[in-house]
Amino acid sequence: MPRSKTEAVRGLLQLEPDPERQLKYLDFVDIYAHLSEEERMIYQQEHAPEAAALSGFAERFLRQGEARGEARGEARLLRHLLTKRFGEPSESIQQRIENADTDTLTTWFDRALEAQALEDIFFD
Repeated sequence: MPRSKTEAVRGLLQLEPDPERQLKYLDFVDIYAHLSEEERMIYQQEHAPEAAALSGFAERFLRQGEARGEARGEARLLRHLLTKRFGEPSESIQQRIENADTDTLTTWFDRALEAQALEDIFFD
């Protein structure tokens, strides 16, 4: 059985370039491979580099997703604060907010607490 999982994982990595879909399909392969604990250990031993690479890839992808989720939450809060204080932000400001990283959003949020105008927030 580990051989069929190996072939499925290799085929997936060759055919699917999208990392998000790769992770979803890897879950599918794991579920339907029905490996026992012993077979799973054999697979990991025989294919240690592949298993380690996939595991590392999955961890990095999940961390990136968490960071993106955190930034989206901060962006939502900043837009809410700006709307309350200054009215609906323009499309260009909303785009800047959507594309900003977490540190930049935090800086803008801090500025927005005391700003007298939008220009006081987005001057960089």
